[in-house]
Amino acid sequence: MIPVDLLIDKILPAFITFYLVSLGHSIFEKSGILNLAIDGIFFAATGAAILGAYLLLPIIPYPPIAGSVLAVLVSILLGLFMSTVLTFLPISHGAVGLSLQFFSYGVGIILGYSVRMRYGTVYQIAYTREDVLELLVISIVIGLTLHVLIEKTKLGVAIRAVGENPHSASALGVKVMHIRIIAAIIGFALMGLGASLFILSWQRTWDFRQYSQGYGWLAFATALAAGRHPIMLIPVSLLFGGLASTQTDISASLKVPTDVAKLIPFLAALILMLVYSSTGLRKIFASPSSIGKPYYKEEKSI
Repeated sequence: MIPVDLLIDKILPAFITFYLVSLGHSIFEKSGILNLAIDGIFFAATGAAILGAYLLLPIIPYPPIAGSVLAVLVSILLGLFMSTVLTFLPISHGAVGLSLQFFSYGVGIILGYSVRMRYGTVYQIAYTREDVLELLVISIVIGLTLHVLIEKTKLGVAIRAVGENPHSASALGVKVMHIRIIAAIIGFALMGLGASLFILSWQRTWDFRQYSQGYGWLAFATALAAGRHPIMLIPVSLLFGGLASTQTDISASLKVPTDVAKLIPFLAALILMLVYSSTGLRKIFASPSSIGKPYYKEEKSI
């Protein structure tokens, strides 16, 4: 049996963090844009979360909600920039994504550093245990809702169509720019919300060196291993969240160095991605055909 304290204080917050970030990343990539900025977006949102939790108190009385709101807004702005540039200009998704990633690291440091140095820890502005249980329910509802949206609505069909072939979608009357903006707003809002919970619910501390932890990339691996499917993301996020949040316990039980235990979730991600890419899951949950490909509006579909 998993102790209740461990479940509520570590595993569930980690699960919610990975689920929301990987879910937002998946929705955005379904529109055909490769998101290599995810780790930077993750860190920028954490900096915005600690800033908002302290500085927006006069506007939003409950500190963690203020932090999450600012994290969502900052993430959406970065997402709108990325989706607009990669739709209007025929440039490399990888180059833009990685450049935005490092830019976002700087944004995160600028937003969070002075606040962290002034106020210290964030335990006093974190979500409570009761909040964690409510956030768990909200996250699952969001995931199920987005599954229905993607599979059963016109908007979902348009997002998938743009991801498969933006030229054909445009020829059928779909406004590629509008659809990608919508996907960016939904996707980056969820990434920002999930990343804010990393600070305000799971870690409960912020440091400018956290950009080197790579949890955004772990969320990237979570989305890939689950085939960007909102339902499949639930067990995969729970697995990675559980491994990432119990590193100290794993280190103690297996009697291995802490640094070695930190590698376990990333090793699990590698194994799952290999399973995904070498089995029938790759066809069942295939990536959008146009993902990562520059979109030339004037170019005819081949």
